[in-house]
Amino acid sequence: MRKEQLIRICLAMLLASTTLLLSSCKKDKDPKDKDPKEALVNTRWKMATDLPGLDIDKEIGEVSGELRFTSQTEGELTAAIKGTKLTLSVTYSYDATQKAYPATVKIGDDINHFILKVNWDTNILIAYELEAGVVIPKPIMFFTLVK
Repeated sequence: MRKEQLIRICLAMLLASTTLLLSSCKKDKDPKDKDPKEALVNTRWKMATDLPGLDIDKEIGEVSGELRFTSQTEGELTAAIKGTKLTLSVTYSYDATQKAYPATVKIGDDINHFILKVNWDTNILIAYELEAGVVIPKPIMFFTLVK
């Protein structure tokens, strides 16, 4: 092999490795620019208890929580109420007709159904309870996106 060929091969390998490195450093898209089925993946949401007009039941006391989405169908809800911390698995999907995410949370033997709606302009996720397949219009939880 001649010296010139060796230099060309080395330059080609350098170019290929640089291209791979740069493509792996590329930042993720903003969630609102992604396909809705993928938009929630790898996002973290903090329970909002201080939004104007939000009426948290005083009997519940100090409440905090976080919602994480780990894949296109799964996530987890961590909530702390009166010093007790609970982590629950969340299963969800995207429903294009509702432009929302039907979700289920299992607590013991009970399965609770919710609709999650996201406003990407304000980065607020709102959870509505589903009862017998009907959405209860009063939101039950609010979350803000953690960047």
